[in-house]
Amino acid sequence: MKYENFNDAEALKIAISIEEEGLEFYSILMKSAKDEGAKEIFSKLAFAEKEHLALFQKAYHEIISSAGQTQGCEDYTADLYIKYVVDSGIFTQKGEARRLATEIKTDIDALKIGIQAEKDSILYYSEAAKKTKHEGGKNAFEQLTNEEKKHLKILAEYLKILNKIPG
Repeated sequence: MKYENFNDAEALKIAISIEEEGLEFYSILMKSAKDEGAKEIFSKLAFAEKEHLALFQKAYHEIISSAGQTQGCEDYTADLYIKYVVDSGIFTQKGEARRLATEIKTDIDALKIGIQAEKDSILYYSEAAKKTKHEGGKNAFEQLTNEEKKHLKILAEYLKILNKIPG
């Protein structure tokens, strides 16, 4: 996903895409995971991604419906850091989540990819929160940064558990 400039609406469209990919990833994994605990975690995360998606969609529609107003709709030049965060993110490419999920061989690998995806989301959402001028968008980014941190913790803690189980 390449861009030079974007506005708050564009930042939210990227977040929507990330959440759609995350929902697909965790939905596939909740069906294919072998470990019951991992299945449960992936199921909960799929549900959470669905809620996140709705929150970002709501903020996006608020911006679009107020497009006549300038707040939150002006373009701003993306600094290189945020461009690299988006361009290198796991779930910023359409279809990447499905590809990754279907290639995963173990629950441990699934957890590791989930951890990286959550880290990518945290980076993007925290940076987007700093740049976003629209209050609803800023609140959504801040709220979901904190939620993604919780997801990261859940995945990392379960990875430790699975790594201790003799294979």
